Amino acid sequence: ESTLHLVLRLRGGGKKRKKKVYTKPKKTSHIHKSVKLAVLKYYQVDEDGKVQRLRRDCPNCGRGVRMAAHHDRLYCGNCGLTYRLNSAEEEKA
Repeated sequence: ESTLHLVLRLRGGGKKRKKKVYTKPKKTSHIHKSVKLAVLKYYQVDEDGKVQRLRRDCPNCGRGVRMAAHHDRLYCGNCGLTYRLNSAEEEKA
């Protein structure tokens, strides 16, 4: 009977890293605000009972995909199509 002694050396342990000191505060990320009954902005009912769409359909994406109405443009969130409104340019001049 013999006893075997095993000795392992630690290689490349290195030193503990110094903690980073950040100079600027963290950016606050954008939080989505949910608007109650937002669908009421997209449609209007006439006296006859007919439903009228207030937003334009996107010509690339087809029916059912509405374009967002900004103050100076119409924008499709699906495909990225943008139409500039020339009323904003006339107000600046």
